[in-house]
Amino acid sequence: MPNQDRPKLIRALERPPGTEYNEETFVYFLAIERARAERSNRRLWLLLATLEPVADKPVPIPPASAARLFEGLRLSLRDTDIMGWYRQDRVVGAALSARADAPGYETSGLIEQRVSEGLRKRLPSRVARSLRVRVTQQGPRRLVKG
Repeated sequence: MPNQDRPKLIRALERPPGTEYNEETFVYFLAIERARAERSNRRLWLLLATLEPVADKPVPIPPASAARLFEGLRLSLRDTDIMGWYRQDRVVGAALSARADAPGYETSGLIEQRVSEGLRKRLPSRVARSLRVRVTQQGPRRLVKG
C-alpha cells in the first residue's frame, strides 16, 4: 500500500465519538477478534458494562450516559480495542486482547477495577451507583456433542 493511502485508511477505521458500533457490527467484530486470538495464541477478554436491572428487567442506558460510558472507555482502553453495543442500548461491550502469558484472572480483575473506577467518575452519581462492569476471558469455541 502506498504511503499516501495509509492516512486515509487509518481515518476510515477510527470511530469518532457518537458513532459506536451497533450490536450487530460489534458482535461481528467480536467473532473476528475471537478467531484472531485463537490463531495467534492470545487471550481475549470481553468487558461488559450495564446498569443494574430493576425488578429483573434490563435497564436501557440513557443516551447521555451512554455517550459518557463510551468516552470513558476510549480514555481507559487502547486504540486497538474494539467497543460498541453488545446489546443495543442496554449493554456496552469492549473486546480486549493480550499476550497468552499474561495472567488471566489477575489481569481481568485489574481491568475491571480500573475501568469501573474511570467510568463511575464520568457518570451522574445515580447512574454510577447502578453501573456494573464485568470482564470475562473468552475461550475457544467448542462444538457441543448432542
